[in-house]
Amino acid sequence: MIYEQIILIAIGEKGEPLLKVIDSCNEVCLKVISTVMYFTPIGVFCTIVPVVEANGIVSLATQLIILYVAFYGFAFIVYGGAVKFFGKTSPFKFFRAIMPAALNAFGTCSSSATIPISKSCVENELGVSNQISSIAIASFAALATMAGLPAGVMGVYISINTLCDMGATCVNVIGDMAGCVVLQEKIDLK
Repeated sequence: MIYEQIILIAIGEKGEPLLKVIDSCNEVCLKVISTVMYFTPIGVFCTIVPVVEANGIVSLATQLIILYVAFYGFAFIVYGGAVKFFGKTSPFKFFRAIMPAALNAFGTCSSSATIPISKSCVENELGVSNQISSIAIASFAALATMAGLPAGVMGVYISINTLCDMGATCVNVIGDMAGCVVLQEKIDLK
């Protein structure tokens, strides 16, 4: 698809009508995705309700609290330490600068959807070069797929996994940006 777009741009005026169709299709796809993402929290809530009813709110809440303490304890100790000792940057400055990307990752459960915000945070707020952030953020971003689960298990899996994945994705994105800060300090780009 990229080759076709490059060729259409190279053709110039004769390729413009098809290029406009492709751009229009892209806009439609983006609108569909944003609409689905707008209603996703309602769907997640609806899948969580039966699980909470079956297991009890206290049991699930306790497990989630333990999980989140582990996630963010890891992020603050390991990533904060790496940023301080290897990246020569204040952990307070780091965590304050990356907050928009971390919150977006938490809300969307998507490292990939957070890439533009992560790049902006490390480049604009932490002074990481575009050369490092373009390679590090994209290659550190982890993609997970859910395939082969039976339909009966899917609702339970989604309801529990979403709550866990919100924290895991957020910590993953924090690690991506911590890696950028460390690489910026350790790699001489001149």
